[in-house]
Amino acid sequence: MFFYFLSNIVWGQSLDYVMDMVYNNLGEKPYTTKYNNPEYVKSQGFNAMVTHWYVNCAITYDNVKNGIVPKGSKERKWIENQAEYINAKIDSCEKYHIDVYPFTDFIVFPKSIWKEYGEEITSDGVLNNIGGDASQSVKPNMQSETMQNLVRAQIEGIFETFPKLDGLTLRFGETYLHDTPYHSGGSPIRKGKQGIEDHITLINILREEICVKRNKKLIYRTWDFGYNFHQNPEFYLKVTNAIEPHENLMFSIKYQQGDFHRMTPFNPCIGIGKHKQIVESQSRMEAYGKGAHPYYTGSGVINGWPETKYEISNNHFTGKLNPENNPRGLKDILKNNLLAGVMTWSNGGGWKGPYIKHEIWTDLNTYVVSQWANNVCKSEEEIFYEFALKLGLTGYQADLFRQLNMLTIEGVRKGHSNSYAKNAVWWTRDQYFSAKQNKTIIKEIIRNNFVDEVLAEKAESVFIWRQIEALSKQISVNDEQTQEAIEVSCTYGRIKYELIEQMWIMMIYDQLDNAKNQQIILERALAKYDELWKEWEELYISNSLCATIYTDKYLWDTREGSIGEFVDKNIRTRMN
Repeated sequence: MFFYFLSNIVWGQSLDYVMDMVYNNLGEKPYTTKYNNPEYVKSQGFNAMVTHWYVNCAITYDNVKNGIVPKGSKERKWIENQAEYINAKIDSCEKYHIDVYPFTDFIVFPKSIWKEYGEEITSDGVLNNIGGDASQSVKPNMQSETMQNLVRAQIEGIFETFPKLDGLTLRFGETYLHDTPYHSGGSPIRKGKQGIEDHITLINILREEICVKRNKKLIYRTWDFGYNFHQNPEFYLKVTNAIEPHENLMFSIKYQQGDFHRMTPFNPCIGIGKHKQIVESQSRMEAYGKGAHPYYTGSGVINGWPETKYEISNNHFTGKLNPENNPRGLKDILKNNLLAGVMTWSNGGGWKGPYIKHEIWTDLNTYVVSQWANNVCKSEEEIFYEFALKLGLTGYQADLFRQLNMLTIEGVRKGHSNSYAKNAVWWTRDQYFSAKQNKTIIKEIIRNNFVDEVLAEKAESVFIWRQIEALSKQISVNDEQTQEAIEVSCTYGRIKYELIEQMWIMMIYDQLDNAKNQQIILERALAKYDELWKEWEELYISNSLCATIYTDKYLWDTREGSIGEFVDKNIRTRMN
């Protein structure tokens, strides 16, 4: 139990909820990871798992109308098989005393429900096509009495089918149906003030049905898009202040204002209001390598990222110091006594690759944040060295490992982002690169005469990654595979950020007018670009523990807007 005495600033030992989530790539084979094993998760100090089981899609709704999902149908059989699978998983978690709070998309119902009640429960009274396309969504109407009754029936069905569940983790901001072929749905939350009304209606129903009536936990995630529930303190308080607190009700919030990105402030919704909160952190961010190379996040989560020393507006430094009373990391909001726990995303976020072959960097980030939650008296640095010891690293060797990981913090930021203009935080993500997203940013950099400074940052990033690669060859851990994984992944990162430097040189010099040695600079950058892609491919082929490499395409393997399209159309054409 977490407690503290403000007068003496004596902190208690642990937060109540130390949770891990594995969120699989949608429409793909689930991750193969030890973090799916409750015995391993328990051994690492976690007391709960947020599982990706589609528990909300494994009930029949016979409590609404007997046989509404026809018995013997493919739809019914899929639901029944899913329920059997989930109950077996719950039993396994119970064996190791791990609480389970499944990740749940609201609102999602079987297609049979939508066919029966669709016109009553959609926001415009018209039901969209819910045919064979599993990605087809509909817009639920949270203010419909029928919808509210169906939500109550869904909660009843979930806990009757899975009575051992400890509670639910609810998401409303995104709805994906790639793995649920017999279900449709969408977010029941409208925009603006109407969204506040919908949140209050939904939360009050869930609070009554889950927290009060069944004495189960409700973890209501605030994640959405735009300046709304997740990152707008005014919006957050308008919703949560209208809800009576309950010991079983918590709101879950990502630790940054927006998604898991650099050049983003600490989330101002954390540590405010009157409800307990769970804070989410991602162990392998999809914008920064997804675990394919080292990127240490534990310090950023707990202490705050270096750039949050300054005010950040619209993914850009303002140049002003961040006021001292503004929190930058989790340790700064302990005094508010609202932090109930953390949820590490050991796996999950994004789409497709890179696909990793070893979890060394996932393990490090997950360990540091979770162990801090288990003992907030400890510093991030102290916990880091505990992890190093698990690798057999002590003394100077442990210091080298610390140096390597701390270097990744700015090695990643200065390679991916810039300190002189706005940032397109998604220009790289998963296994993709986009040139299109940086087009207006390049113009801003040129217009404000920051070309030299930005390219100097890219050169500095490469210098840092060469240090990281050199350090990886000076460290000797106690496991041969881990040793190889560390060395290969550091080379992987060095190649990636050298390649990114050449991308920025080409993107900038392509837009300059009559720059000195422009043609020569572009020729050299293109040659280096091609050389680095070849080196990257050879690294992957020759090393069994190398993660899959990026492509020159953009999101979902599209050519339009990709770095590959840009280089071929703008640079190779210029060279001919």
